Amino acid sequence: MSASENTTFNVRVTSTGDVFEVPANRTILHVLFENGYEVPLDCSNGRCGTCRTRYLSGNVDHRDTALSESERSEYLTVCVSRAHGGEVVLDLPAPQSTQPVARPIAVVDAPVCVACLNCVRFCTFDAARIDDELIGVGGIQGAAVIDKDLCTGCGLCAAACPTGAIEMNINTHDKVISTIHALNIESDSVDSESTTDVSTVEDVTSVMIFACPQCRETTHQVCEAQNRFTSQRTHARVVEVPCSGRVDTLQLMHAFESGADAVMVAGCQPGECLFNTGNLHVTQRVNRIADWLDNCGLGRDRVHMMHLTPGDDENLIDALTNLSKTAAAKGRSPLHQLSATAVPTSTSG
Repeated sequence: MSASENTTFNVRVTSTGDVFEVPANRTILHVLFENGYEVPLDCSNGRCGTCRTRYLSGNVDHRDTALSESERSEYLTVCVSRAHGGEVVLDLPAPQSTQPVARPIAVVDAPVCVACLNCVRFCTFDAARIDDELIGVGGIQGAAVIDKDLCTGCGLCAAACPTGAIEMNINTHDKVISTIHALNIESDSVDSESTTDVSTVEDVTSVMIFACPQCRETTHQVCEAQNRFTSQRTHARVVEVPCSGRVDTLQLMHAFESGADAVMVAGCQPGECLFNTGNLHVTQRVNRIADWLDNCGLGRDRVHMMHLTPGDDENLIDALTNLSKTAAAKGRSPLHQLSATAVPTSTSG
């Protein structure tokens, strides 16, 4: 049987004796989630192989690219692996609840959709399509739908949607915006507590970095180290996103409007994004924000796209240092003072 052909088979869970049928159009993962079984999963963060599950018997059809041959004798990846028929016995603990397990997916508000096909073009997992039976904005025929079985929750479609019709069920746009404002408020608080000299506080450059999962650990380590050196006069904060491609122009603008003097997006190197093109799309958005800053007289070099190799502290330190120095030379962003009295607003899109 070729990998493109699916057959129905059963999975048995040893801890409970539960037996579930896995149809040809479903995965083991989806069937387990629907029945309350929790399996570690980090597809939305681009970490392949985290759903590996120990199996005790069965004629497994391994379809992953994450496990070694020796690992495959004991483990399978429940997101893509199947069976050549029969039954696969899984070594899983009993579920804590019979309720389905929530996982990150994109959701479409059809009456707001303009059927522009952006989500279809941006989705690298073929999860988005236009359903001609749905009614979109203004009564037009056709609106987007997301196949929840194919969706990885990366957020590329939500960032690309021009009307805000697509939203994530977990990492919502409003949640990202709230995180941005909270981190900038925290940054101001730390700056004030570290010194009573108002002029010194005003000399601190506030930098916000949006970091994808592959760059997240490196970014946190560099920022923590940078913040310890008070002579650098830089306070850096990290906003974690499921993919750099999830960062949209509104989120970048909110970072400045809430008080950041400089903003960086840390994403994978070209060709290394686990969601294929997320890092390339966000680069275009960063360039658009740079143009906006220039038009507003704030200077385009307050924003920077960093294509980072995980663990490359040295280049990230250099980029952060250069960005901080550039922003410091221009002085604090005029938006910083405005953000002190501004009330964060809920904005979708």
